[in-house]
Amino acid sequence: MKICVFSTNYSYSWLQNIHQLQIENVEYDIVFYEDLPHLTEVFRENYTKYTAVLFSGQIPYLHIKKYCPAEFATMPSQFIDITERDLYFTLTKVQYENPGFRFRDALIDFLYEENNYLSLKEWLPEEDFPYTLSTSIQVFGEPNAYELVAKRHLELLEEGKIKYCFTRLTNLNTYFSHNDVIPILVTPSLKSMEAAVQKLLKEVEVHSLTKSQVVCGHLQFNFVENDLLENEYRQVALYKAILDFNRTYGYSLLIYRSSLHNEIITNFSDYIRITNDETKCSLASFLHEHVPFKVKIGWGIGKTLAIAQAQAEKASSYCQKPFTESYRINKEDKLLGPLDGTNVSSIVEQTHSFLEEIAKETNISVFQLEKLYDMMRTYDKNTFTAEEVSVHLSVSTRTANRLLKKLTEYSYAVIIETLATPSGKGRPKNLFDLRLEQLDETD
Repeated sequence: MKICVFSTNYSYSWLQNIHQLQIENVEYDIVFYEDLPHLTEVFRENYTKYTAVLFSGQIPYLHIKKYCPAEFATMPSQFIDITERDLYFTLTKVQYENPGFRFRDALIDFLYEENNYLSLKEWLPEEDFPYTLSTSIQVFGEPNAYELVAKRHLELLEEGKIKYCFTRLTNLNTYFSHNDVIPILVTPSLKSMEAAVQKLLKEVEVHSLTKSQVVCGHLQFNFVENDLLENEYRQVALYKAILDFNRTYGYSLLIYRSSLHNEIITNFSDYIRITNDETKCSLASFLHEHVPFKVKIGWGIGKTLAIAQAQAEKASSYCQKPFTESYRINKEDKLLGPLDGTNVSSIVEQTHSFLEEIAKETNISVFQLEKLYDMMRTYDKNTFTAEEVSVHLSVSTRTANRLLKKLTEYSYAVIIETLATPSGKGRPKNLFDLRLEQLDETD
């Protein structure tokens, strides 16, 4: 398994340690970029050569996600983040060297809601909390992210509000050339790099499972009452048009006919090609040109043919316009479409109000509960260890244990088994059964 790691020369001083990771059957190639436009170029040149891609930080990750969405969607991707351990290690050193250090005199630019502020908010009073760049990681996806970070640090320094600048940007010091303050660089440890790689390998596994799922298309034409010949014509014409589509574009779609609809079965890769990464369905365009009647096209994807068929038939029912349309429904009952190239973001999601109820009861953030819920859906199971939860939520195992303990207190999780470590040494691990769906009336 080959992983392409994108990095600047500034980050190489710590990133080169990734070659020390003892993970079997994984190789790393580090590809350097000079700036974000150059990153776009080298990413497109290299990403297809690898199993997955890893970014040295959140800025390049979010840049590619924003500016290369089609390529990004096809490739398992992660970035190496700062963990609680990395932050507290640096804080301990700073406090030792500066006995008068106070958190409120510092700006820490890598604290945001998505990483739970590295748990600082769990014990640090609000009046002592350090300055931050933003409440969300998304600010790092701005085209001028480096300038925004530097500007925030320098403004607070000039206003006399801070004395310490904690950053994970290895090039931030270049913006401080005329300032006496030297940014305190916090870099990911080898353990943090390993956690990012392990999370990436999980994505590779899920990606592979997704690609191996069955894809079903449900193609239905309107039945004309009291006109048997017209209905027979439409059935035959639709079947022939699908065969012509196969020949024209080189697909091998399996076609099954019934009296009112045709069903096609294919693989995930061909489905992505047919729908242009779920933006515009070429089959719908082809049928619009080659058959003189409306066709409702619904797509379904599932682990079994029965699941895919049910989702496809349900998706076709959303085709209400007087011309050929295409929709898709996934296993979470999310509707995507119409796949006509003009409304690609029209995703109708279930409103999980039950998570808000759990959040109020347990005092756990809705954001973390949503990530737990997504984890259950992604892996199609309810049982996890604290270590597995920590990887998916990008928090420490200790934080994951606290989260699971609180859910257990309110009966939203149950310890069903205690697993001994393989060596027989160390603390046994609890296996938790998450029960976040018990209030979900939509499932």
